[in-house]
Amino acid sequence: MDKGVKKRNLKKCLIRWGIMATVIMFFAFAAGLSEKSQIMDHLDYDITLNEDGSAKIVETWDVYANKTNTLFRNFVNSNKNGKIKNVKVKDLETGKDLKQIDQEMYHVTKDCFYALDIKGGSKFEIAWGIGMDNTSGKRLYQISYTVPNVVTDYKDCQEFYWMLLNKDNGIPVKKVTGTIKFPDSVKNKENLKVWGHGPLNGNIEIASNNTVKFTVDNLSEGRMLEVRTVNTDKMFEVSDSKIKKYNSLKQIIDEETKWANTSNEQTSNFKVAVIAIYAVIILINLFQTFKFYKFSKRKDDGIVHRDLKYFRDIPREGESTPPEAAYLYFFDKDKDVTLSHQADVVSATILNLALKGYISLRAEGEEVYVDILKEDEGLKEDEKAIYKILEGTKKQQKGAFEIGKINDYAKRHYNQYSEYINKMVNKSRENLYKLELVDKAQKKQYNKAKRAGGMYSFLRGVVEFVIIGFLIGLIPIFDRAFTVIFWIGFKQTFGVMCLILLPFVLTILLKLKMRSKTQTKIAILTQKGTEEYEEWKGLATYMKEYSLIEEREVPELALWEKYLVFATAFGIADKAIEQMKAKYPEIFVEEYWEDEKMNQYQILNFASHNYIYTNYTYSPLRSLNQSTTQAYKTSLTEIALHSSSSGSGGGGGFSGGGRRPVVAEAGMGGR
Repeated sequence: MDKGVKKRNLKKCLIRWGIMATVIMFFAFAAGLSEKSQIMDHLDYDITLNEDGSAKIVETWDVYANKTNTLFRNFVNSNKNGKIKNVKVKDLETGKDLKQIDQEMYHVTKDCFYALDIKGGSKFEIAWGIGMDNTSGKRLYQISYTVPNVVTDYKDCQEFYWMLLNKDNGIPVKKVTGTIKFPDSVKNKENLKVWGHGPLNGNIEIASNNTVKFTVDNLSEGRMLEVRTVNTDKMFEVSDSKIKKYNSLKQIIDEETKWANTSNEQTSNFKVAVIAIYAVIILINLFQTFKFYKFSKRKDDGIVHRDLKYFRDIPREGESTPPEAAYLYFFDKDKDVTLSHQADVVSATILNLALKGYISLRAEGEEVYVDILKEDEGLKEDEKAIYKILEGTKKQQKGAFEIGKINDYAKRHYNQYSEYINKMVNKSRENLYKLELVDKAQKKQYNKAKRAGGMYSFLRGVVEFVIIGFLIGLIPIFDRAFTVIFWIGFKQTFGVMCLILLPFVLTILLKLKMRSKTQTKIAILTQKGTEEYEEWKGLATYMKEYSLIEEREVPELALWEKYLVFATAFGIADKAIEQMKAKYPEIFVEEYWEDEKMNQYQILNFASHNYIYTNYTYSPLRSLNQSTTQAYKTSLTEIALHSSSSGSGGGGGFSGGGRRPVVAEAGMGGR
């Protein structure tokens, strides 16, 4: 590849990347600015357990709000432990305590808050107005409250089990931290056991003999978070309602162990399965890449070509049909072009049916008339398809008909007409498979290689788009927009996934690239098929340049009739007639055509009709072609019209377990 090509490719690549980056930034800004949303940068819990079994909880919210009037914190079934009290809300930026009101409001007045039972007492809600209906920005608030009776006393231990957030949590949090302080120190750390439930990336630990700390990164909305502590040193004097007259330590430990083991086992099994599948896929991709690479390094497709300019004989004379000849003459690896030349091929097939004596074809003035002479026995399936069209038209017209009437047949029987045309194309191709002129298996392989090239370009574009999007997401100004569009912790998760998937994606791209390079080494036409393809090309050139060729032997008129059939299929009938006229001027004189010769050379008489009887602006062959073209268009139009009208304790990681605690469930959000 020269330097100029490299520069052009680099320029195209930079333009493509620039467009991708612009699109991503536009949608990121649009989503980040238009959506009503809240994102918590940091949520901190300071939980102090009192000797009477109550808890004072202080929550610090470092929150970004966009087009939000009110923030709220609610607790479900809070009254089971006693009414939450001593509620305060403080704006830490101004140091101002918000004013408490005794009225529930959907949109709370700015700098005011309420702490009330709502929905018939099923929920307790703390809500405060921040007045950011049409603005956005960071806010720092502190919510404090006291919850009675949060500690349960068993015969062998005391338990604090509290759900910090339930699945109704509506605000994603980048980082959750928390501290739990006991009223006294345990004599030995072994006497204190702690667990956390929620995301598996959380961690909870015993920081000292009277302090427990926990952290969770990237807590998504809708995720539950709860903590559980058990101490065997009796340090709480709880109310009678929270005293249980039985042991529970072993049951709690067994329960937590089961949840932890289940989470670990599921995670472990999933990892093993994914790694195994991942490795197998990569190995398969590498194997196929090597196979395609070897194939792409072949010298050529293995076909021997001839330098054949002219060819006088008709390939497979007496057996070949115009659709078969057209398929090979117009052969293109990338598409089947027979259908795009179907009008010429249908006209040629009609001429061939007349040549074989199945129909009669005559021109009178500027009209072409067709009649059926015999049944379709002995015809190939592609020829029968066109015969059926003519037969159907005759039945509709009740006798010999003017060729333009096939348009009426196509209008009334549009589905059938289209099916006959498709049958002509498909049956001719199938016969070429049977004759081993076209290799069906190789055609499939070529199509797969071609699709691989398209898939490579598409996948490469997707990878580029994703990488550019990820890099833009690293820019701080786009961080919140990406969280709104995707989820909290998207960048970290996405970064890890990219590293994990990198070998897989690279091997896929490499395999697709290597497969696409095999296209030029796949021969769809067999050696025999290539030779016939070259013969049809040579014959077409012979018919177009016949008068320029120095040769002694002059083809017989009967052979020229056959030539005209295939010249029509190739779309060169006018040129062939001009060449014939240079060698046989007598057949273009009216006196030449007596009844015997008109019957003997029906196709030549038909083709020369305009030269003799009318003028050069009219041609029976052209009229025939126009009629077949219009009929096909009519069938497609009618089809479209009719289709459109139808119709473990002691610290460690969080487990995925947990149960509904005996205390309140809590959620938070904004509106």
